[in-house]
Amino acid sequence: MRYILFILFVIFSFKSSGQKNYRIENTIWKFTQPSGYILKIDNFDKEIKIGEEYVKKLDDENYTLSNDDKILLSIVKSDSSQVNMIFASYKNNNNIKKFTLKGTAEKLAEFFKVNPKDDNPKNNVFVKISEVIIDKKKFYLISKTTNYTEHNYSYTSDYYVTEIEGKEFSIVTIYDNEIDRQKIEKSITESTFR
Repeated sequence: MRYILFILFVIFSFKSSGQKNYRIENTIWKFTQPSGYILKIDNFDKEIKIGEEYVKKLDDENYTLSNDDKILLSIVKSDSSQVNMIFASYKNNNNIKKFTLKGTAEKLAEFFKVNPKDDNPKNNVFVKISEVIIDKKKFYLISKTTNYTEHNYSYTSDYYVTEIEGKEFSIVTIYDNEIDRQKIEKSITESTFR
C-alpha cells in the first residue's frame, strides 16, 4: 500500500511540476508548458530592437511603442530554434486605452499583414482575428499564416492579447505543424488566472 501511495505521489508531483506561476501585477497566471518543450533563456535585446525599427518604418504615429515590457517566459520545442515556441509578456496598456482592446487587435492585424520588403511576392500571408475565452477572460487572437509557395512550407504565428489589471498581456506562438499547434493551443487555453 505504501508503494502505491508513493507512486501516486510521484505521478502527481511530476504532472504538476510542469505548471508554473507567473505574476501580472496581482494576478497569477498558471501555465503548464507542453511536453517536449523547454524553457529558453535568451537575451531579447536584438529581437526587440529589430521589432522597434520595423514599427518605426511603418510610420504609424498612432501606435505607441512600449518601453516597459516584462517578459514572463520563452519556451521552445527541444529540437527546434526558430519555430514551435511560446513567448509571453506584458506591458503598459497605452494602446488599449487609445484604441480599446478590439481596436488594438485590429491594429496588430494590420501590422501583421505588412510583409517586410525582402519577402518574396510569391509568398501568401493570411491574417484573421477571432475571440478566445481563456479561464473566463476574453482574448483576441490574431493568427497569421505565411505560405512559402516555392519551398512548400508554411508556419503560423498566433498573437493572443488581453488586458489584465491595466496591463496589455500577450502570448505569442509560432508553429509549423498540426501536432505542435495542438500542444501549444492546449497549454494556453487550459491556463488559469487567479
